[in-house]
Amino acid sequence: MDTVSTLLGVFASCTPELTVRTAANLAVLLRGAVLAAGSRTVTACLVAAWPWVARHWSVYENVGRRARLPMLAMARRLFLLILLLIPPNAVVELATDDTLARRFGLHVVGIGLHRDAVASSHAYRVLSPGHKWVTLAVVVRLPFCSRPFALPILSVLYCARKLTKRSRAKRLYRAHRTPPELALLMVRIVVRWAPERRFRLLGDGGYATHELAAALCAASPRERLRWVSLVSRFPRKAATYAPPPPYSGRGRRPVRGAKLPTPTQVAADPTTAWTRLRLRWYGGRRKKVGVCSGTGLWYRGGCPPTRVRWVVVRVPGSERGDEAFFSTDVAMSPREIVESFVRRWNIETTFQETRAHLGLETLRNRTPNAVRRSVPMLLALYSLLVVWFARHVRHPEACVRRTPWYPKSHVTFSDMLAAAREDILRELISSRPGVGAPCQKTGGVPAGHATTRHVTIRQPA
Repeated sequence: MDTVSTLLGVFASCTPELTVRTAANLAVLLRGAVLAAGSRTVTACLVAAWPWVARHWSVYENVGRRARLPMLAMARRLFLLILLLIPPNAVVELATDDTLARRFGLHVVGIGLHRDAVASSHAYRVLSPGHKWVTLAVVVRLPFCSRPFALPILSVLYCARKLTKRSRAKRLYRAHRTPPELALLMVRIVVRWAPERRFRLLGDGGYATHELAAALCAASPRERLRWVSLVSRFPRKAATYAPPPPYSGRGRRPVRGAKLPTPTQVAADPTTAWTRLRLRWYGGRRKKVGVCSGTGLWYRGGCPPTRVRWVVVRVPGSERGDEAFFSTDVAMSPREIVESFVRRWNIETTFQETRAHLGLETLRNRTPNAVRRSVPMLLALYSLLVVWFARHVRHPEACVRRTPWYPKSHVTFSDMLAAAREDILRELISSRPGVGAPCQKTGGVPAGHATTRHVTIRQPA
């Protein structure tokens, strides 16, 4: 009896809307993307998964270009699988950030010059050509890992304002949207998928905008985003105001009161009381810091005021000086605000691991549909592998790969990828006829993928 890969079983649960042919072709590309070492082009995936290739190579090339792929429906089913890993009463943390996938070529749609965060610094800015993707991920804690995982569910390509005016870029978008506007669009979609849950959006300083904060805190009874709070960096010289005075009956109704001291002024005041806290910091370690906080109305002309709680963090010996963060949920404590923002860094780790292990910057598609679908599907594969590992691997500790020069005590994504390759190869070996016959070459399987350790996989009921 043939053994069906449990990874393909999880994938099939996310794609019931696909036709039989499209699902079979996409399953072949999924096997190739997991087994391939290096680039993740369609041809590289077909070479890695050639025992399952049953049609002409152009059929698989057309999956991204012409096939009808309900991307939102597949993302919704993946999100519901991720939601099973979060306790029912816990707040669902959504991390958003943008990453640059370097691309070159005159005929690739959507390419622009964007800031390269890897090559840039605070004093030096580097621009690189490529695609800028705004990604929304769910932060999940797993008991067998030392850090949380940020699992991408939605990714949208950002195009510069002047780029959207070109004829080829018009095929991607009708109007220009900034990264915060794209993040808000994705949050609106995700909130509708789980209206009974509370959400918390974690963003970097680029997403600390008045428009995003005001949209998340709208008080309209028809606006479901009132259950979403925003945690991000706060400008240290941001202007906050006291609540508006009572309306006197003359003129326009006031929307703000007197101006309050800025976070920089509060931190420089010698009479400010600092609280010493030991917080969960970057790298999974704990850090002793001093914090001071305050509340006020964050206001700018043209946007409704938003009540926020800001926190100034002073790290002893830090070269960057004081840092400020804020939350639109004033009930959050300073500890919760800072630790929530620290967990946002896991999406940066997701981008790095996707580049290193899944070939994020090795794609070579050029058509609008293929460009729009390829990177989101590759980032979704990262989430699919983590969800599969959390649900189907019985003994995660047995998957930790250790070396004398790199001791590890917790599972990492590279261990999950190795277990997924073993799961797929087990499907290939069990499907070979003639059990007990002399061994034959199974050509096409990249060297180094098969391992000798035994990983116990839960078979689906």
